Amino acid sequence: MLRDSKLIFEIDANAEAMLIPELDVVLESSSVPAPVAVETKKPTMLFLVSSLAGGNVISMMLRMVGGILQARCVLPAVLGKFNSIGLVMGYAPFLQIGILNGINRELPYFIGKGNRQRVNELAAAAQAWALAVGGIVGIALVGVGCWQLAHGEWELAAGWFTNAILAILLFYNTYYLQMTYRTGHDFARLAMSGVIENTVALALVALVALLNFYGLCLRALLSASVGVCFLYYWRPLRVGPRWNGRHLMHLLVIGAPIFIVGQIYAWWTVLNSTLVFVYLGEQGLGLYAMVLVAAGALELLPIAVSQVLYPRMAEHYGRTGRLGDLIRMSIKPTLFSVIGIISVIVVGWFAVEPVIRFILPDYVDAVPAIRWALLVPFVLSFCPVMNVYNVLRRQDLYIVAIVLGIGAYVGSLLWLVRGGADLVAFPQAMLVGRVVFTVAGYVLLLPVYFQHGKA
Repeated sequence: MLRDSKLIFEIDANAEAMLIPELDVVLESSSVPAPVAVETKKPTMLFLVSSLAGGNVISMMLRMVGGILQARCVLPAVLGKFNSIGLVMGYAPFLQIGILNGINRELPYFIGKGNRQRVNELAAAAQAWALAVGGIVGIALVGVGCWQLAHGEWELAAGWFTNAILAILLFYNTYYLQMTYRTGHDFARLAMSGVIENTVALALVALVALLNFYGLCLRALLSASVGVCFLYYWRPLRVGPRWNGRHLMHLLVIGAPIFIVGQIYAWWTVLNSTLVFVYLGEQGLGLYAMVLVAAGALELLPIAVSQVLYPRMAEHYGRTGRLGDLIRMSIKPTLFSVIGIISVIVVGWFAVEPVIRFILPDYVDAVPAIRWALLVPFVLSFCPVMNVYNVLRRQDLYIVAIVLGIGAYVGSLLWLVRGGADLVAFPQAMLVGRVVFTVAGYVLLLPVYFQHGKA
């Protein structure tokens, strides 16, 4: 996926986007939105999580193998240069100002209310916004690439041109298209697209071996293109983009608070990579890419749990309006996430050093940091219940928990690097921050629970 192309952004996202058939999008009929298919038999939570998590596990293995082979083909400094350009992708989503976060909440909510026409109208407006903002960002990055080209910086120009295209795909795929995969077999197709994309990415490591930095650029673009083509072909909402100011304003009102807290949380991860670059330079950022590969792979399970749980929570709340049900819905998925990740962490802690020494000897200095980074996904596995904040639109409390976590991270990092920066300090500080965030998130749920009653 796109985040595999940008190793510094493995948490996306869950994320933790690809080529758009633009002509087809423009010509898509928008006068009469196609109806959303009604599912007569709802799959169980375990089935949905297993489908998405199972596909994500396969994607994880392919991504790790691809990341390892890619690291063998380039030196840490080269990978660090590529990833340092990609830091802009962590800040670009601020420009969508929350409208696309609104669609993530409103689609399942109105599906729960049975208002299918509203679902299609909001999706069409959100798609138009995603293409517009992505295009603006892409043009700006092309400008930077042209400036680098004029100064004879061929590799830097290629990196910026690559990110210009990936920026367009980021908004269309990650912030719009994936958000429409909300129910039933959609999750299985979402997982399958990831498997296909990472299979292609693995094969494209050959380009990195042949072309070095330029191979990194081509691998990112081509693998991303394959993934978006499949997601576009399988898209559950077959509507074209349609600009509608009223619908966009509604999505802004709903999505802006979600956007603010989500971007602050995402910025936390970007800040961490930025500080690695500031303290340790391209060499350190290249080494840290392996840290993020390991941590990002483990995060696939809790991310899959949350990705399935969130729309089901919103849909259920749209039908019943009962908070107690939402909290009870999160208990079993949370236990599934926690238990599933423990054994992987134990194995990874002891296996990482011999594996790195045998396969990636140039990255052996990253081993202590990788071990500490494996503990961060364990903390994340306790967080699916945090979706309640977005469903109930109580981001005011959620942001408090995030700010407390970031404060703990910054304070811990400053203390850890007081005698000189070391790579291991960054995952250690992140672990402290995530623990504080999780504890605060649970504590702040209490006033929300009692305010809504124990229904």
